[in-house]
Amino acid sequence: MNFNWNEFSLSDEYSSEILSQSKILDFSNSKIIIREKYKLEFYDFIRDPLKSEKVSKEIYGGIPSKDERRKNSKTYGDSNSSFIGFLDNATPCRIKPRGNLSRFHEDGLGSVWFRLDTAFKDKNKTKCFNGATDTRSYCAYDLNSAKNVFSWFAITKCLDNYPLWANQFDIWAPEIKPELADYWHSLCFAFVLSENRCVVTKFEANNPVAGAPEVFVDNPLSTNNPESFWNTTLDNQIVLKPELAYKLVEKIKELYQVWNYNYCKGDILENVGLHDEPYFKYFDYPDFLTKNSGLIQIKKYAMIHNNGDLGVLFQEISSLTKMVKAELYRLLVEEFGYFG
Repeated sequence: MNFNWNEFSLSDEYSSEILSQSKILDFSNSKIIIREKYKLEFYDFIRDPLKSEKVSKEIYGGIPSKDERRKNSKTYGDSNSSFIGFLDNATPCRIKPRGNLSRFHEDGLGSVWFRLDTAFKDKNKTKCFNGATDTRSYCAYDLNSAKNVFSWFAITKCLDNYPLWANQFDIWAPEIKPELADYWHSLCFAFVLSENRCVVTKFEANNPVAGAPEVFVDNPLSTNNPESFWNTTLDNQIVLKPELAYKLVEKIKELYQVWNYNYCKGDILENVGLHDEPYFKYFDYPDFLTKNSGLIQIKKYAMIHNNGDLGVLFQEISSLTKMVKAELYRLLVEEFGYFG
């Protein structure tokens, strides 16, 4: 760096030697923001109360009646809906469908929802649920949307290390090599299957208002349920070679089989020790688990009850998930040249 910058020229022998050892970075607008390339439809349900709602002083918004956030200046969702979304901590909320209605399912089985941020610096806020999130919410409701949204989620999670200059950009879409596309999407699907926060829960009737229906919310990423989004749309997309994604999926299937055969036996377990979890704590019915409960629910149960067989399987899933995450990073940076 010790030379006269006023006389700097790309044709100078000294400066040319320096530049020849440097990577050329593209700071133009040629990088397409991931949301724009995939043409994803945004949804949220955090809102300002309507003037009529304030004047009437009746209960409004869709969060449970016991939720302390009812005192906030903002409200969430709608009080008498049979569709359920989730707040950031997995508290269920009644919501009103709008936009592309193919995204919304009363039972929660037909789509997978994500909170996804566009900025690199906010990537750690991303989460995956079985209902719309209160803000920055995007949905996978068919194979094509799943490829796009699962890829976005995987990118936010695998880039633990990225160049400082990328903080000035929104996350852009990768240029996936056609010959690696099936493998990449298999890894993304497997990664979300492992890292999701889907839960099985029930929004009780007459809460938060009289006449509101009871809604049972199922898990679209249960490998035990033949009607889940996983089994109807994604499972047959997992490639066998290379086998990393397949191995992770098979290990999660093994856990779900053990969970059902050794614990649930096709039935519903009640009073399982999860009564303080956000998806149960605001309701009066007993906390429960089914053969299709979310991985975060089963893992919590295993920790509370010290179930060694489940613990071993979760350790193996964690190890494989880390390998999938590392492979996603390698493909993105080395194969797809994500950072130039």
